[in-house]
Amino acid sequence: MLPHELDQKSYESLESEAILRITSYHRRDFDAKVVTAEPGQHDHARSSLFKSFDESVSSGLGRLQRLPFELLSSICLLLDLQSALNFNQASRSARETIGSIPQYHRLREHSLECIWALSRTGLSHHTSISDLDAALLTELCVICGSFGGFLFLPSVTRCCFACIESAPDFRIISFHSLQKESRRLATWLKRSHPVIHSIPGSYSSNEKEYTSRRKLVSGHHALQFPRADHDEDPRAILGKLPDSPVLRCMAACRLPYFNLATGDLQLGISCKGCQIAMEGNFSDANFSRRERLYSRDGFMRHFWDCVEAKELWASSKGGMVAVTEPEWTRRGGL
Repeated sequence: MLPHELDQKSYESLESEAILRITSYHRRDFDAKVVTAEPGQHDHARSSLFKSFDESVSSGLGRLQRLPFELLSSICLLLDLQSALNFNQASRSARETIGSIPQYHRLREHSLECIWALSRTGLSHHTSISDLDAALLTELCVICGSFGGFLFLPSVTRCCFACIESAPDFRIISFHSLQKESRRLATWLKRSHPVIHSIPGSYSSNEKEYTSRRKLVSGHHALQFPRADHDEDPRAILGKLPDSPVLRCMAACRLPYFNLATGDLQLGISCKGCQIAMEGNFSDANFSRRERLYSRDGFMRHFWDCVEAKELWASSKGGMVAVTEPEWTRRGGL
């Protein structure tokens, strides 16, 4: 189709793609700050998880075989993640059943990083398939309402990075530190809520490695402690313990947003213009601007309000000329 043959909608779509290419970027440093698997680590799982195989030691479902498929599917959606993984390995029929359920198919295609993280941190027994799928289909952070490109693992909650680092509901504390302050509270937490086992990694963009595994618990869960009259207020106990961004990041991972209506999958994009603004005038407000992620539609709404992004776009002559961008954005925040 020639340019003069484009209708307005097609032209606007092409212009939007060019604007996104020139003025947005992917924050690679966020990937380094949360639970992340090595590249290629999921290749085998992607080809086998929640998908039928050609061979199996057993091919039947036993008494479950008598159930209508609709009822069996409903039961499978009530499983926790670990039970679903075990059922997937039970037989060829089990794999075929799991693989034919849309929710399982979506999770296999788009949530392997989270499935791996939940399994490695010891939270798979405490995570329902339906909750994980619901998080995949949720676009916005449950705390602040901005685009959420992450999952807070203990509560299977969609969130943004700023809230991971600061929201009270996402506070993570060392189990051993809590034990020193209140053995009774620590014992109750261990019995009532899952203990998170951290995964070795960097959890920062400065390449520092945290090689040992730590036992962690959710501060939000600690506040639910049914204390007796002689017990210290759990808020006072938590107030004595450090609030570490690194520990918070050990309980979070990237989770793309899947738009069920369009089939689009989005990790979230950032604005080069906001980085330019921060380099020109470093302030808390400009830093917060720089840290935000957007969906593609959300970014286009932001673009028309961002002076620096519009100036960058203008300098590209409609996307036809290469522009000079900040080193930060060129490196994806690394």
